[in-house]
Amino acid sequence: MLETQTLVTELAITVRSTDMDADRNVNNAVFFTYFEQSRLEHLIGLGAIRWPPGPTDRPQFALAETSARFRAPAFHRDVLLVRTYTTEVRTRSFSVAFEIERKRDGLLICDGRSAQVWLGEDGRPAALPVGVREALVRSMGREST
Repeated sequence: MLETQTLVTELAITVRSTDMDADRNVNNAVFFTYFEQSRLEHLIGLGAIRWPPGPTDRPQFALAETSARFRAPAFHRDVLLVRTYTTEVRTRSFSVAFEIERKRDGLLICDGRSAQVWLGEDGRPAALPVGVREALVRSMGREST
């Protein structure tokens, strides 16, 4: 395998007032929606998923696991940089990691990961299609062998 540079997708998100909790910082659950937005941008950018989906398209993958580590609070109107990159590609699944940094001071606010399982036509776990697998592997800075 030839090692090259990992592809990182970066998405800027401005914290909305509706993202806040009673303590006036971003609610922990909202970080998972930031992960979701960035994961989709990452996969669309790689050409790993179809976008926009057609009216009869089925879900292409299912979220199997996700986790987050909350490191510092974020507040209304903060601009957060969400970075997403592929960390693992298996036969029927793949994993991505996330880092969320506050733009103005570079402070790491949250990091996490998610694991996705590819779905076949019947909605059950299936092998990653060759093109999807190749795009994910390439994004990790590797060539398929």
